[in-house]
Amino acid sequence: MVATPQVTMEGELRNIIVFNASKKEIFTMNNGYRILQKKLRSNWKIQSLKDEITSEKLTGVKLWITSGPREKFTAAEFEVLKKYLESGGDILVMLGEGGESRYDTNINFLLEEYGIMVNNDSVVRNVYYKYFHPKEALVSNGVLNREISRAAGKTVSGIIDEDNSGNDSQALTFVYPFGATLNVMKPAVAVLSTGSVCFPLNRPILAFYHFKNQGGKLAVLGSCHMFSDQYLEKEENSKIMDVLFQWLTTSDIHLNQIDAEDPEIADYTMLPDIATLSERLRVCLQEGDENPRDFTTLFDMSIYQLDTTALPKIIKLVTSFMFPKTMG
Repeated sequence: MVATPQVTMEGELRNIIVFNASKKEIFTMNNGYRILQKKLRSNWKIQSLKDEITSEKLTGVKLWITSGPREKFTAAEFEVLKKYLESGGDILVMLGEGGESRYDTNINFLLEEYGIMVNNDSVVRNVYYKYFHPKEALVSNGVLNREISRAAGKTVSGIIDEDNSGNDSQALTFVYPFGATLNVMKPAVAVLSTGSVCFPLNRPILAFYHFKNQGGKLAVLGSCHMFSDQYLEKEENSKIMDVLFQWLTTSDIHLNQIDAEDPEIADYTMLPDIATLSERLRVCLQEGDENPRDFTTLFDMSIYQLDTTALPKIIKLVTSFMFPKTMG
């Protein structure tokens, strides 16, 4: 269920959802998001923005969406988006595997100001089930905030805490295709994760930020493919889409503060590129029993010397061969 347009405090009717198409986005309203557009069109005016982002172009816009931008935004455009967000407008940013480096964009410059960053990595499922490609990651225990489950109409069961309810991470099952993970810091809140079967383990993939006073909202999703025509109706992706757009466009969803303060996410662990390392083999340096603080003492350089101490003997020897003494 997607909410209807609202009138702001200034009397401005925000009834437009804009899909940005000025940065060579992978998906636009007419390319890959036809089903999503159809779901939104019943309550909103849907427009495409192909020109430079300006304040005038965002007049009457409730939600601005960019999905897989492949060009850099200008400083002026970032400033417009910041003012738009601070004045009550909503923003949805979706990227994909490889993050900024692969998409050749600079969207993190805007997101980092609100405690969110898209990593230059990829989410893969390390156990095969249902989907053949490992980057079509099926997540069955990735819900970090119980309000997401409640808003999706799922029964919440599991751990009971002081407010007599618990977060059931398995309440929703979704496919997360060709996506990246996020780094999330307060005041932003992580609401979905990769779960315990996909790698990186238990890392955020969907995060929310909300301006308390002005009411502007920012949502960041690490996969622009998740709501595409190919995947929107798989598993429970459409329910997550409904909840996401409901949170962005209404005030009906209030995240659970207990889950928001302490989400079940793991530390980000980097793994070495073993394929590259295997092509650059090096001799192992085995330390002695003493394990000295200065590792240079482990090297014996005395057998490799260059000096002139033997030069007189060499000259004398060469001279004796060139000018042998005659027998008297």
